[in-house]
Amino acid sequence: MSKVPIDMATADAGERDGDGLRVFVPFVNEEMATRFFTRNERWHGYQVELIDNRVRKAGLSTLYNEIIRRHLDEDAWLFFVHEDFEVQGPVFKTAGLRREAIYGTFGVKMQGHLPIGHGEHCCSRKDGTGGIQVGLPISAPVWVDTLDCQSILLHTSVLRNHPGLRFDEELTFDLYAEALSMSAQESCGLPVFVLPLAFQHYSHGKVTERYWRGLRHLARRFPDMALPGACSFLGGRAAELEAHFTYDIIANPASERSA
Repeated sequence: MSKVPIDMATADAGERDGDGLRVFVPFVNEEMATRFFTRNERWHGYQVELIDNRVRKAGLSTLYNEIIRRHLDEDAWLFFVHEDFEVQGPVFKTAGLRREAIYGTFGVKMQGHLPIGHGEHCCSRKDGTGGIQVGLPISAPVWVDTLDCQSILLHTSVLRNHPGLRFDEELTFDLYAEALSMSAQESCGLPVFVLPLAFQHYSHGKVTERYWRGLRHLARRFPDMALPGACSFLGGRAAELEAHFTYDIIANPASERSA
């Protein structure tokens, strides 16, 4: 795992040590990762580690679990982020966050029979075109049912306290955050929150066969659950929710889906 750490000369000791935020960004597009993290002034003063995944092409769940093992004995917040994630406002503060929880920056929860996204942001194509606003704006952490994979925040203490709380390596890119959300609630009794953050996610595109395989995997793994995700209902009882609502979330238009 090739690592490209950001220069930490400007970071103060409080940000580097103890309860500091540590950011991990696997990438296959070095220009994008560099532009959104190394050169983004919003991350100056933070520990950000760019992980070159161009040769190995490991699944993100595998990389994230390796990072967890490497830092498990430390006392830190671990923030796992996609390379196409551009922070456009102040980074959230970890002070005051409950450690026995999992966090992200976009998630979904049911309101009646409707899945509602929380954590307003711009979702665009890789080149920045076609941007649309997704999710409701929030000003404080909001309890949700599941998180999207774009970013996940965990404290090492919750990972030590719950050894089974790990990323599902059967899910290499899609749905691993949703699986973590489901496992956190079903097996650990942990809450799931979305944090307020201004950002753009350059991820607009098609839902692939890999995604549908992931849905089938979640149905087998969580046969008694039915929860909303960003693009579809999840779990073995998802059909019960689909009886009331059919997904057509604008971030993934039905006309662009491939089965």
